[in-house]
Amino acid sequence: MEQRVNKRIAKTILHALAGGTVPDNGLKYIAVGRRDEVAAIVHDMEQVADGYSTFRLLEGAYGTGKSFMAKLIKNEALLRGFVVMECELAPERKLCGTKREGLETYRCLLSRMSTRTCPSGDALEEVLDTCLYNWQERAREKGLKEDGEILEDILESGQAIRRKIEALPHGFDFYEALLQYIRGYLLKEPERKNHALRWMRGEYRNRTEAKKALGVNAVITDGDWFSYMKIWALFVREIGYAGIYLLLDELTQITRNIVHAVTREHNFERLLSIYNDCYGNEARYMGIILCGIPSSIHDRKRGIFSYEALKSRLSNSALQGDEIYHAPIIRLSMLTKEEFVALLERLERMHALLHDREEYFSEEERIRFVDYEYRRIAAASHLTPREFIRDFLTILDLKSDVRPEDRMEDFLNGQKGICMSSSMIGAEDMEAPAGAGKYEGFTL
Repeated sequence: MEQRVNKRIAKTILHALAGGTVPDNGLKYIAVGRRDEVAAIVHDMEQVADGYSTFRLLEGAYGTGKSFMAKLIKNEALLRGFVVMECELAPERKLCGTKREGLETYRCLLSRMSTRTCPSGDALEEVLDTCLYNWQERAREKGLKEDGEILEDILESGQAIRRKIEALPHGFDFYEALLQYIRGYLLKEPERKNHALRWMRGEYRNRTEAKKALGVNAVITDGDWFSYMKIWALFVREIGYAGIYLLLDELTQITRNIVHAVTREHNFERLLSIYNDCYGNEARYMGIILCGIPSSIHDRKRGIFSYEALKSRLSNSALQGDEIYHAPIIRLSMLTKEEFVALLERLERMHALLHDREEYFSEEERIRFVDYEYRRIAAASHLTPREFIRDFLTILDLKSDVRPEDRMEDFLNGQKGICMSSSMIGAEDMEAPAGAGKYEGFTL
């Protein structure tokens, strides 16, 4: 392994992977493959930092690595100075709805705002306070000491930001709430500061409440929450960040899981509006990533492609070939055998580190395990990295605690408790095209 990992991180990684989830930390120690996909996203980040906006769909079956890729994107974005907001869509969180489901999505995104110094979320206050602290220090360097003088200097120096924000829809209301936060911070009025935070998080249900608490005549609603996202992107850019990245998982919640066609179409219309804003220069400094299974995209009855306007925009060109830089949809394919072998070696070293062992298996035995997994019937449509990893971790646990003397062959041949059903084994006996090899060109 190129980088050494300590026991705490190794335990966190293996615990998450054993449960079929993606660890929050330490992804760099287990990241293999995905070079083209990562290169495409890095290209996007460079575009966003230059003032453009990008829109991507990560497509892959359950367990193929969408969540892993999303967290990899998050980590890379944080390292490049972006503010990242992430949310899993759910029955109560959609792009729009009759019960404020769109507003709930906005609230989720704001509550899970992350920065490099606050990667676990809830970074809204940290972003604002860091910005104000820097402005405050600059004012003090000018010789200003009184809170009122510092406030006036900050407001004066922030006129350029104010003009840019107020040029956007709802920008005037946003800046009024921001102004109240600035006053609360500098004048040490925590109640006013908290009212402003509540407004920014979309927690006021009507204008009456907002007017009474802050004197602001508007609230963030289900119909305009994305307009405020565009303001956030511009604001964080102006205070020193590269822009924002929005990560939305579980795309199926606005496709297959919406029974009523009218509600589903309204969500598709909102998605189309977001797409058009990204590529019509209405949104700047913003990258959007949505994750979904193939049916949530390609199903002609309930998937995104059932909405012709989205299908025509998101479909890849027939002339594109393997180039994915400009493809809106990134399809996550199966890792290659070589990549799996490299991944298993890293996992084995972490497991050995935790159990004070030197080595469990040789490289030939790891290759044998990979070949065994590839021989499953219907592996092309059902085998996923999640299953691969969990099977291997099970063997490592048995090797360390129960059967330390057994070799990989002993675990795979069905003896002593590890046994695949005959219906899952046998691909090696199936006919292969002459001269092609049994698994040549295999993809998931």
